[in-house]
Amino acid sequence: MIFGLYSIQLLINKMKKILVIEDDYDIGFTVEMALADEYVVMVLNEAFHIISSLHDFLPDLILIDNSIGPREAPEIINEIRSFDAYQNIPFVLFSAHPNIEKIADDILANAYLAKPFDLDDLYSCIEGVLELNN
Repeated sequence: MIFGLYSIQLLINKMKKILVIEDDYDIGFTVEMALADEYVVMVLNEAFHIISSLHDFLPDLILIDNSIGPREAPEIINEIRSFDAYQNIPFVLFSAHPNIEKIADDILANAYLAKPFDLDDLYSCIEGVLELNN
């Protein structure tokens, strides 16, 4: 049995980590379940402890909604990028905002997904961004 636990830990250590920042619990849960077979996923439903979560989790990619409670993605991304250790973490903006493409361009997002999105689009987007950043 110990060998089995060790093998699982080795597998988890090789899996890419995705931090999902989404204040809608249902969307966060759905994204987490959709990605959990291929990635280690952490969901934050608020935007006030992001830096400590980054420090603890060290994601390979951030998937962020444009509006997280009273905060907006540009503010959050600027906060993240103010730390040298996190400047190169790629991120995907996802939102139902009508100007998502412009917002994504303005904040130099690696990609964006307009809500609602198909899970196949989510998978393709994440795989593409992670491939480009390896």
